[in-house]
Order: sequence, then C-alpha cells, then structure tokens
Amino acid sequence: MLSYLFEAVLPIFAIGALGYFFGKKNIFDNRSAFAINKFVMLVSVPALCIHFLAKAPIENFDLRLLGGYLLSEIVMYTAGFLLAKIVFNKSTIEALLIGLAIALTNHVLFVLPIALEIFGDGKVTTIISIISMDGLLLFSVTIIAMDSITNKGETIVDTLKKIAINPPLIGIALGFCISLSKIELSNGVLVFLDQLGSTASPALLFSLGVILSSQKLDEFNKLVGLLTFIKLIAHPLLAWCFISLIFGHYPIEHKSALMVAAAPCGVMSYMLALNYKVPVTVIAPIIFYTSIGSLLTISFVAGL
Repeated sequence: MLSYLFEAVLPIFAIGALGYFFGKKNIFDNRSAFAINKFVMLVSVPALCIHFLAKAPIENFDLRLLGGYLLSEIVMYTAGFLLAKIVFNKSTIEALLIGLAIALTNHVLFVLPIALEIFGDGKVTTIISIISMDGLLLFSVTIIAMDSITNKGETIVDTLKKIAINPPLIGIALGFCISLSKIELSNGVLVFLDQLGSTASPALLFSLGVILSSQKLDEFNKLVGLLTFIKLIAHPLLAWCFISLIFGHYPIEHKSALMVAAAPCGVMSYMLALNYKVPVTVIAPIIFYTSIGSLLTISFVAGL
C-alpha cells in the first residue's frame, strides 16, 4: 500500500496541491484556471477519449461488471440527493449536483493516470469503459434534469443538442466508432492524440487546485462529513458488493473499478454548479476533503 501511495498516488495528487499553492499565492487566479479548463475540456479530454477508445477492444468490455458498477452509482446518486434535499433542505438543483458529485468520481484526471502508472496501458480497459458509461449516462441524464428544473425555455431537443455537441462526449462517440469499425489509425495520428490527451490530467488537476484555493473550505459541517464518508468508504464497499455478490465477479480481479469507486468526488459537478449558478458551499469542500482522503483509499484498493 505505501509503495503505491508514494510512487503513484501522491505524485498525481501533488499536481493539484501545487495548483492550490500557486492559487493561494495569487500567482494563478480563477480566470487563468478557467482558461486552462477550457483547453482541457475542448481539446485534451476529447483527444484522450479518442486515443484510448480507438485502441480499446470495446467488444471485450465487461457489461456485467459495468452493470454492477452502474448500480452502485445509482444508489450513491440517490443517497446524496435525498440526504441533501430531505435531511439538509438543499434546493433540488443543488441536491442533484451533490448526488452527481459523489456518484461521478474524478476518474479521468485522478484515477486513470494513477492506474496507468501502476498497471500500464493494457490494464485500464475497465476504467475507460466506466468513463464512457458515466459520460453517456450519468452526465447526460443530469444535464437533462438540470435544464428541466431551471426551465430556461429550452426544449428537450435543445438539451439533446447541447449534449450532442459536448466535446468529451464527441470524443467518446468517435472513439467508439473507430474501435467498432476496426479502423487502424496511423502512428502519427496516435502520437498526436497521445500528446494532447496526456495534458488532460495534469492541467485539470492543477487548475482544480487553483480553483479550490479561492473557496472557503474550513467549514467541515455534518453534511460535508457525511458525504465524504459515503464517497470514500460506502461507495467502494457498495461497488464491491454489487460486483461480487450480485454479478459473481471477484473484486480482486477488477481492482481498477474499485479504485474508481474509492476516488474523490467528480469536478464536473462543480463546473455545472458554476454554469447553472448553483451554490458550491458543499460541493467545493467535499471535492477538497475527498481528494485528500482518497490518498489512502485508492492506495489501499491498489494494494489488494
């Protein structure tokens, strides 16, 4: 466990910590962080998705494992929503994003580079499949729900168009098409995609650190504490149960999926909150505290 912590998990975490340090020193501000985010979401993440999915044997995706993991996400999403909405009287739209935060983890920018360091390129197919599933299902459904609640006068067609032109989802769709059609990309194209995609994790982690440095994170209230516990402890255990007991898989053979479950809350909920002008007084702290706590949970799962 300690070797994974110091040789794989902590170095990736340190990138975000560096961004936090520079943000506190006012060397980088939110404006520069959002400029970095824009590059990552429009360029780096789509390239990353195309690169990995184009090489991944999609026909070998373990649908039963994905089903088990999706069930754990649905339970987490529902628990987060109900806890925030009913117990702590948060608005429906904020409760939705809190549910998304603890269901949709930071797999692209945090778990994937750690898994690549530990297992290598050939052992991250499960993580790639979860990233694809989350983008196509959880993220898309949340966008539809958010637009319905905010009632901006947009029709379902407008919302679907918004989803269809989302760059990361376009990257996922293109990657699927290339893989399923058995198109062989040239080495030059793969190098291009690899170089662009490799910037996604460090750039987004750094900008996340900068953004969190400007948030008030010292208020560790009951809701933040409960959500942190649910995300880091309950989610991995729940995923273990669904994958093992219901779907007959031994989690030790799919530890990469459990590493995703043990990862910190997803940054996408924070970005959506800013876009829809939703308070981030809960979302920002749980991303911060689960990022710190996941140093231990991811290292523990990796060492199983």
